Amino acid sequence: PIPKIVWLNDTTVLAAASDGIVRFWNIPLMMNPENENNNGHDDVVVQVPTDPQVTLQVDAEIRDMELSMSQNVLTIAAGTKVSFFDLSNHQLIHSYSMPIHFKDEGGATLHPSGQKFVAGGSDLWVRVFDFETGKELECHKGHHGPIRCVRYAPDGNTYATGSEDGTIRLWKTDP
Repeated sequence: PIPKIVWLNDTTVLAAASDGIVRFWNIPLMMNPENENNNGHDDVVVQVPTDPQVTLQVDAEIRDMELSMSQNVLTIAAGTKVSFFDLSNHQLIHSYSMPIHFKDEGGATLHPSGQKFVAGGSDLWVRVFDFETGKELECHKGHHGPIRCVRYAPDGNTYATGSEDGTIRLWKTDP
């Protein structure tokens, strides 16, 4: 299965798979010049690649994947770890063991400054960690079910979490 995909740019898709591999697929798109009656929609011809351009590997099924364009970093939540890859050279920057697992739910998000990240998963807690050390900085409870998703706002002033309990919580980021 492919649990997550992210567009890197107009022609590259990153596909996270259950085998713990992120595959970078170059998808050259071309407009179909033969389509004269498109009813307001452009026909696109896709040349399907046979091999990925690049692959990245983590040691468990990938549950969440986020692209931080400002930092050029790919954040991956898989198994019991959050891993960060530098997309300019496809190298692992950090991989931190978490006090939770990402087996069925959860995720991680990198602050736009690149200085901290938030993770939530199998328990009811939302945790903030230091990006350079992996040290837990904050721990918050507000949900009554496991955390399903987490994302920072583009300005980094807040982050949102979604839970199996059907709620979305907004959290203020400390300066």
